[in-house]
Amino acid sequence: MQPEQKKIKKATRIESVMNSALWHLGQRDLSEGELISKLRNKTDNEIWILETLEKLRELNYLKSDAQFSQTFAERAFLNEYGAGYIREKLKMKGISDTVIHDAICMIEEKLNIDEQTILNQHINQHYHDFSISKEKLTSKLQKRGFSYSQVNEAIKQHACISQLQTHLEINAQNIDLEKEILKYAQKGKGITRIRQELRQRKIDITQLETLIEKLTHTQEIDFYASCLAQLEKKSFNLTLQKERAKAYAMLSRKGFSSEEIQFAMNEIRE
Repeated sequence: MQPEQKKIKKATRIESVMNSALWHLGQRDLSEGELISKLRNKTDNEIWILETLEKLRELNYLKSDAQFSQTFAERAFLNEYGAGYIREKLKMKGISDTVIHDAICMIEEKLNIDEQTILNQHINQHYHDFSISKEKLTSKLQKRGFSYSQVNEAIKQHACISQLQTHLEINAQNIDLEKEILKYAQKGKGITRIRQELRQRKIDITQLETLIEKLTHTQEIDFYASCLAQLEKKSFNLTLQKERAKAYAMLSRKGFSSEEIQFAMNEIRE
């Protein structure tokens, strides 16, 4: 069971609303929308809330949405975040698109912001080498508010780009090629299809022919028998040319050679 949330004591006077506002602002900067939301947990009296906000503005304790957005944007850029992150976070705080846009433009001009430079510096400083996949790195950098194209440019300029591998390439390093060949063969795949699928998975197939020869010699795989088994699963009328063409195309897609297909068809016809 989740612990019960502490019940907020409702305000019985406007001073309590002001004290609540000051406490929340003392914890961290809040936008007007965020503060209003918190004060509505304290009281249902909208007049008290409006008067509290007005007093806070007079005392310069509460920033306008424009001031809040500018401060947030400046801090985010200096901490190597992109405009996308700033827009997303400010929108969640109830700030309008126009105010957000104006704040970002103002800070970009004030600080002479170049997001690509910020991102390049970030990746060069925080990733001296790459121990994660390209997909994970891209996701992490996009979450910082940079576009896919900006991330690609940053990756390209990194000195260790040759080390960066995709998730498929990383997984492929731990693959037992012989076991994979047997799995595909058991699923009724021919040599050509096996080669294609292994390449798609970025698996090193340098030893493919050698291993197939070995497995064929030990009779662990038999592509002729496998081709025949695949053909027997279908109900082609091989006395008809059109049906023979369909059967041939089906077996070819599965990766069997012309010789293996002809063998299977002859066996069925006989």
